[in-house]
Amino acid sequence: MALFPPSSPLSAPSTARPGQTGGASLLSGKPSAPSVLSARPSLAPSSLLGPGSPLSGKSPLSPAAGLSPVAGTRTIRVSPEEFIQLRDFIYEKCGIYIAENRKYLIENRLSNRIKELNLKTFGEYYYYLRFDVGKQAELIKLFEVITTNETSFYRNPPQLQVFQDVVLKAELDKLRKSGLRKLRVWSAGCSTGEEPYTLAIILNEALRSEIASWDIKITANDLSEAVLAAARKGVYSEYALRTTPAGIIDRYFTKDNAEFHIDAKLKRLVSFGHINLSDKLLIRRVERSQIIFCRNVIIYFDDEMKKQIIESFYDNLLPGGCLLIGHSESLHNISRAFKPEYHAGTIVYRKEA
Repeated sequence: MALFPPSSPLSAPSTARPGQTGGASLLSGKPSAPSVLSARPSLAPSSLLGPGSPLSGKSPLSPAAGLSPVAGTRTIRVSPEEFIQLRDFIYEKCGIYIAENRKYLIENRLSNRIKELNLKTFGEYYYYLRFDVGKQAELIKLFEVITTNETSFYRNPPQLQVFQDVVLKAELDKLRKSGLRKLRVWSAGCSTGEEPYTLAIILNEALRSEIASWDIKITANDLSEAVLAAARKGVYSEYALRTTPAGIIDRYFTKDNAEFHIDAKLKRLVSFGHINLSDKLLIRRVERSQIIFCRNVIIYFDDEMKKQIIESFYDNLLPGGCLLIGHSESLHNISRAFKPEYHAGTIVYRKEA
């Protein structure tokens, strides 16, 4: 069963090679040598709405811009010392590394937070995050400001076709033969829910009426509470559905003016929750999975943090389980624990049974 009709432009083979850098985020960039806390990855996605999407809440920021995201307000400049303090604090709390050549993003994205708190400098903001009674609430707002959300339903169709035709089919066949119809999928870095709901749709398409006899749970986690709240609502703009086959939209969404509401039966398959991928204890609490999706997330981390996260994914996977990552990401020099399986348009990383 094909994800897309033969006539659909989305059904054409991808020309991108696995591991090829593509879809570059505004926030990407190779980390420079860290200091103080031996800090790490560049501003990472909370997982990833498209620029300009009504649901994204963020738009691209120009490096040369002297204005904050609110038009007409000047940004507050960060000194080299303040930048290092904040960069290392952010890495300490969530594993996200901001390269030195992305300092302007700190200025553009945090200036408004400083003003809203009636502070004057980034140094004052750092001490607020460290010591103020409101630090925990502000930390949540900090995560929301520094993360980028660029995603859509049915993102990267060639990879999803391999997931459906190869990975999922084999797993369902194996579970049927064993008599244990229990499937666990983990969407790590789920953003506003497009990825886990896409997986829920594919499962519904594969199992049809049989799905009622299965125990299926898609665990969907993200760093940002704001995007998780949007994901739980399950209401999307037409832009979020830009790569979704028309027949899928008709079957699984209800249109209300300019909004598209996800079907309630898909919501029942997905469990949303907060997670910090740099927190080993939190990751250990995630129920073990047969399949993990973590796409366009690890590319923003340095090798040390990548190794830690990938090792956690390996431990979470059941024997024979599969990890799927972004098309511009690779486990080369990160992990040799997985057996790579090469397919047109993607690589599947399998934990050997």
